[in-house]
Amino acid sequence: MNGEGGDTQDDGLVVYDFDPRNLPSGYLEAIGYVIAAGSQTDNIMQEFIGTLLKIDNIETIALTTHLSTPLKDNIIRALAELNAPFASEIDEIDDLLDSIRNAMEKRNAVAHNAFARHPDTGEVVSLRMKARGSLQIEFTPITIDELNKQAEAIYEAGLALFSFMINRGIGTDTRQPPLREQFNRKKNARQKRRDDFGDKY
Repeated sequence: MNGEGGDTQDDGLVVYDFDPRNLPSGYLEAIGYVIAAGSQTDNIMQEFIGTLLKIDNIETIALTTHLSTPLKDNIIRALAELNAPFASEIDEIDDLLDSIRNAMEKRNAVAHNAFARHPDTGEVVSLRMKARGSLQIEFTPITIDELNKQAEAIYEAGLALFSFMINRGIGTDTRQPPLREQFNRKKNARQKRRDDFGDKY
């Protein structure tokens, strides 16, 4: 591995270039597309949790912002099982979440593994590392087209869940107006505002 440049040594050992600044621009765009699609799909899952809990958009953001994607998945499945009007709807939600889970695994592979260039051929590879029970390390060649297809799969999986919500006319309510302005929430800051303006703040 090498952070700058890369080289093929006299003994034939290939030292890959792991400096992301040296990745072709098309790869940087495709990687960004994967991450952006994943973020959008995460946001749709958050919206669905708020919908199932019958809370407004502000409460939904407060509750779900720091939840991991697997935790959102588990929460949605549990709430749907408790509250779905028909068993067939639970099956449909499970299928939608299965598609999201499979798609987001692709997002995780992009987000959590390094990319590198072969110093001679310029081929771009993804360094895939796993340590669940045993350590597995492999260099997987990957193309811009493959990354774009992964991004599309992530986007479409999230969009399918969003379409499910639209078709049923469900979603979180928008809070109008916000309960409080976004002030410094630390205890001493709240106390000063109460001293200045009363208990409303």
